[in-house]
Amino acid sequence: MERQWLERLSNGDESAFRFLFDHYYPFIYSFALRMTDSDPIAKDIVQDVLIKLWLNRDTLPGIDNLGGYINRMTRNLVLNGMKRKAHEENIIRELHPAPGTSSPTEEAALHRELELLLYKAVNLLPEQQQKVYRMSRSEGLRHEEIAQQLNISRETVKKHMMAALRSLKRYLEEHGSTLGCLAICLLKIHR
Repeated sequence: MERQWLERLSNGDESAFRFLFDHYYPFIYSFALRMTDSDPIAKDIVQDVLIKLWLNRDTLPGIDNLGGYINRMTRNLVLNGMKRKAHEENIIRELHPAPGTSSPTEEAALHRELELLLYKAVNLLPEQQQKVYRMSRSEGLRHEEIAQQLNISRETVKKHMMAALRSLKRYLEEHGSTLGCLAICLLKIHR
């Protein structure tokens, strides 16, 4: 039965994709949620797995065990998600010093200074990178949504975002507190 659905899916049959989506979504989501303990990351993982299945649909008929294939793909993406979560938690710990080590006035002044530095850095990015970065961070759009709005591929969005983050990190390292600025960049408007 599954082989027939894979054949139909490889031919672009959206109802076959819907069947696989309905069948595997609960497993992918619960596995990702259990491993990451993060609803947004689990949802991103589900989306990534399903997009990969659709994009690679022509290779699916050659898979003997779709459940195992999806399990492995999900596990790999979960590991990447866990690394991202650990990185974010480290930044949060660094951003929020122990109580009593700085005054609220000092923190507010530092926050304003870091926001201004980030604003300057974003404005130095090439136009397309600025658009992608702002749509992701300020508007909270996912890569797929940005791709649709800008009429570019999801991979192009990902490349623009990676290039923007590299440029921002480099600028912030040269002009300010690397960890504090990066934390503002990643956390203040992270979606």
